[in-house]
Amino acid sequence: MSGPGPGGAATGRPRALVVGAGPAGLATAIGLRAAGFDPVVLEQAAGTGSVGTALTLWPNALAALAAIESDPAGGDPGGGIAAVVHALGQPAEGNQIRAADGRLLDDVPAPTMRSRFGGTGIALLRADLVGALQERLGADVVRTGARCVGWWATADRVTVRLADGTEESGDLLVGADGLRSVVRAQLCGGRDELSYAGYPVWRGVTDFDLGSAPGLLSMGRGAQFGLFPMTHGRAYWFASLPLPAGRGAHLPAREFLSDRFADWHRPVPQVLAATADWQIMVTDIYERRPVRRWGQGRVTLVGDAAHPSTPHLGQGTCQAFEDAAVLGLRLRQGRSVPEALRDYEAARRTRANALTRQARMLGQVGQWRHPAACWAREQMIRRSPRGPRLRQLARMFSFRQD
Repeated sequence: MSGPGPGGAATGRPRALVVGAGPAGLATAIGLRAAGFDPVVLEQAAGTGSVGTALTLWPNALAALAAIESDPAGGDPGGGIAAVVHALGQPAEGNQIRAADGRLLDDVPAPTMRSRFGGTGIALLRADLVGALQERLGADVVRTGARCVGWWATADRVTVRLADGTEESGDLLVGADGLRSVVRAQLCGGRDELSYAGYPVWRGVTDFDLGSAPGLLSMGRGAQFGLFPMTHGRAYWFASLPLPAGRGAHLPAREFLSDRFADWHRPVPQVLAATADWQIMVTDIYERRPVRRWGQGRVTLVGDAAHPSTPHLGQGTCQAFEDAAVLGLRLRQGRSVPEALRDYEAARRTRANALTRQARMLGQVGQWRHPAACWAREQMIRRSPRGPRLRQLARMFSFRQD
């Protein structure tokens, strides 16, 4: 029998099941509600508290958030989630790439970003983002302690089986359950293995006032370090180094990183010194090959469940928000549910998979260690023609619903 949840026969509206209550799932549920569905979000965790540190959102993410609730015929039925999220973050006054010794390799100042891309990136706590999306959606929409273990579908219904033996049924199912998606696993079978990317990423948020600094990515021999200002005089940073899988979790994070980045340019060592061990999270990075099949029948995927990406473009959550916006739009256009889902997948697959490949390539280039290879990488960045570089960024930071 179906467990409790809003929607369905009680309201006369079609019912949508979303597996996963991270940013991808919550944004998708908001978009589904705007498209005329009653969403039910199934989250395996026992509570709604957010894990993770911080993340970056770029102009395309905020444009997609605005589109999630917008009315294609004009007007906005309440809207405002994009403005709420933007207010939670700290804009980065431009974006720079530097060498480990501080030499400037690339610089896109904030005025250029605003004029060419419609805005700058922002950094915010993941917990704040999830909290804003949950508040917008409403607490009664999310069912916690609901771990999906499988699903099946008929021509006009789809049912999720949960670990506690209960079931939830609806008119469509969206897998927003991340890198290790149960929904995707059933779609793709055993041909869709995870592979270790060769490095973990450490992330931290600490009290360190960067003022009006730009976002920063610094690249050294086999190492990368990113740094973004945040609200309330805080800084968000991330670092990657090649290590065997599982090794990073057993290292004293601050001591290890402080030693590895000791001779890097300011303020990298100072930011690490200001970060306590408990403020650092380490995650081994895994990836999957891009696939063309994101769904079948009344089932589809969004976010990392559809196109898991390494973090080097900062586009993971951004692309999930684009998914949510395009999915909602297709469902509003009056097609049958299966037709709308296939239209959504066709609209999103090429762009999302291309960015996944680009992020993977940047991750590999960032791990180069040989001095000659690192020199070549610096020359490639420094000598890249500015016009094509800005056009490439404009394509990445632009959101198109078609």
